[in-house]
Amino acid sequence: MSKRIMRWFGDRRNETVLDMVHNHLELTEKAVKELYEMVEAVGDGSTDKKKYYESISQHEMKADQIRRAMVTELSNRDLYATERDDLMELVRAVDWVADWAREAARILVIIPFEKLPEEFKQAISNMCRENYNGVQILDECIKALSVNPKKALDLADKIELSEENIDDLYAVVREMYVDIDIPDLTRGAMILLNEFMAAIETVSDWCENTADIARAIAIRVI
Repeated sequence: MSKRIMRWFGDRRNETVLDMVHNHLELTEKAVKELYEMVEAVGDGSTDKKKYYESISQHEMKADQIRRAMVTELSNRDLYATERDDLMELVRAVDWVADWAREAARILVIIPFEKLPEEFKQAISNMCRENYNGVQILDECIKALSVNPKKALDLADKIELSEENIDDLYAVVREMYVDIDIPDLTRGAMILLNEFMAAIETVSDWCENTADIARAIAIRVI
């Protein structure tokens, strides 16, 4: 990508697409935040998990709609095919963050999370909190691309550190997982619990993947 894309970012005629990018990020951030809030709220079994899931699903579906609208908008903009592809790759990567937040919430609706040991539930909450921290930094990173690519690079590095923190937290959770011994927790529930843990970790993976794309764009335009 050349500096031409930075001129495109600065072209007022393209504010429609930039608004779409920012709205897409906002919805993704909300989905990840509500996943964290959902984990915090459902631990005692008194909260309606489906309401949280439905809200997260709405955020993810609206983000999908924005992504599809961007395909149409970008096809009518003055961009080389490679530059258009870079922008779409960036937005699609962000979309995966929302997709996996929704998947984690979908599984959480099914599993008897309230029956799990308090220490384990807290460890899961720590992962979700760090994911929310990472996606907030990602939001800043992508917004910085159009005004301060060097700042975007620094923020991309912070996202990588956040992902490493998630890996460490994930290791702790897995150690606890193998020691869970609850008689009425079925084998199916244990399998889904493992998938739930993996979905949370995948959210952070896609934050890092998105940051890598943002980093590549920033390096090309500095």
